[in-house]
Amino acid sequence: MFPHALLSTLLAATAAASTTASSPLLPPRPLALRWGEDGSPTAPSSRRSSLPSSALLLLRGGDNDSIEPLNPPASKAEADARAAEEVREREEHATKAAANAADSPRAEAHLTAAALDQNTASAAAAGDDAAHPAIPAAAFAPPRPAVADAPDAAPAVKDHTKSLSAKLSNAYERTVPAAVLLALATALLKFAGSNGLVGLVLALQVGMYHEATSVVSSYHARRAAADGLASFGRTGRAGAALDHAEKWWWFATAMVATSLRLIAAHSGSNLWPSGESMGLLAYGMAAAGIVGAVVGMESRDGSGPELYRGYLGGVAGAHFVLLFLIGQSSYWIRTVHEYGLPWVLYPALLVIVNDTMAYVFGLTMGRTKLLPRLSPKKTAEGFAGALVSTMAVSVTLLRWVGIDLGDGSDKETKVLALTLALFVSLVAPFGGFLASATKRAHGAKDFGTLIPGHGGVVDRFDCQVVTAPFVYLLLKRMGVSTATS
Repeated sequence: MFPHALLSTLLAATAAASTTASSPLLPPRPLALRWGEDGSPTAPSSRRSSLPSSALLLLRGGDNDSIEPLNPPASKAEADARAAEEVREREEHATKAAANAADSPRAEAHLTAAALDQNTASAAAAGDDAAHPAIPAAAFAPPRPAVADAPDAAPAVKDHTKSLSAKLSNAYERTVPAAVLLALATALLKFAGSNGLVGLVLALQVGMYHEATSVVSSYHARRAAADGLASFGRTGRAGAALDHAEKWWWFATAMVATSLRLIAAHSGSNLWPSGESMGLLAYGMAAAGIVGAVVGMESRDGSGPELYRGYLGGVAGAHFVLLFLIGQSSYWIRTVHEYGLPWVLYPALLVIVNDTMAYVFGLTMGRTKLLPRLSPKKTAEGFAGALVSTMAVSVTLLRWVGIDLGDGSDKETKVLALTLALFVSLVAPFGGFLASATKRAHGAKDFGTLIPGHGGVVDRFDCQVVTAPFVYLLLKRMGVSTATS
């Protein structure tokens, strides 16, 4: 029979071992033993466990009254070797626990147990129980519930209802201002006729030049400021006034060479110089502008390639605006004087139909981006739908505006109408794409804010100006009578 005290000790050891094995904090592991000088096993005294040495003994089968350690070490050297082996096993366990920490739902508990094991074994090998470090209370806190990795965010589902509502709202914002502008233009042309159109063209040219050059000059001013330079190298009010005067000098030169020269040629008044005189005046103004530009570069504050590059970039932008907007729009004046007002209205209406139908088809069917880098909102479906729609209404619209080709046959009328519709659908939109590229190159969303829902004057007439020269040249080529009015 077991002595009473020994039986109590074994029961306590069994209960303690059962509690430790079922703990959710610590994984099962073999107990760390220390062997005394006489070869008897002793338990390390640590803050982790307070079990008596007898609890660490294993029973040997046979005589129930005899208890002795299983496989005791033959010598102190063997005991030290066993202790070193235990230390190595604890270190391997700690390394594996740390490697799997990110994937284990109880990583913190495993790491805590591994740290405790290593500390216990180290203290046992050193034989210094008092050197065991204190274990923080947080190490025995219950593990936090494992939180599963958050699933990847579900792909955003496009709310077609809200998208369609936003598009319809945008369509309303665009339609109302466009209808108001069309009504005002109709009233002006009805009461002022061809002279009203000429005045409207001159006003549009001023507005387009101001908007486009402002976008370009603002961009170069920002670049100059980033480089530590004044805008084009001029400072103060005087410098800003000179820049302003130079910009509008080039505009006046272009107007004299184009629109004003056409007005003078068809005015029939002695108050206007002749066409030859206007041409000579325009050339003299251009020569003076070149001299002033070169002298101005020499007199600007500072020097260097960055300053000259900024100035020349602004000048080049202004001249491109003059060529693209002012030069082409002046053909409206030439057309209205030689072929009458309807031949200006008809192409303009074709452009409006094309632009409107491109928006409608793009709104309802648009899926494929036409030029995503330059004009992200334009779609191939809108482009194709606008082409078909414009071709379909071209002949009817030609007759509706009251154009009569006189001796021309019905076939010639249809050819002319379809040719203009084809150009308006395939070429004119690229004027808008070029304007979009210009805005993006200079960091602007719109050229202006004059027309709500559309932007500025350039944003509304960028396709119209591309059509103006083609209409005049086509009428010339087809020999349309100049008596039409």
